[in-house]
Amino acid sequence: MTTELTKAAWRRRALRAEHELETLRRIRSFEHKQELQMVRVDAAQATALREIQNILNDLRGDEPTAGLI
Repeated sequence: MTTELTKAAWRRRALRAEHELETLRRIRSFEHKQELQMVRVDAAQATALREIQNILNDLRGDEPTAGLI
């Protein structure tokens, strides 16, 4: 015995699907914002590390105690 869905049941299903889709979109948007923030932080840290390395390399070349640093 098959039961056919009424128009109201189809409408409820459609509304539920739209709600789930919107929830997934919000989650993805939040994840995307977090990912961009992590990329920015990683880039800033990489730049800082390169600058520190350049400073250390310059100090090693200019000072007689370079091996002690």
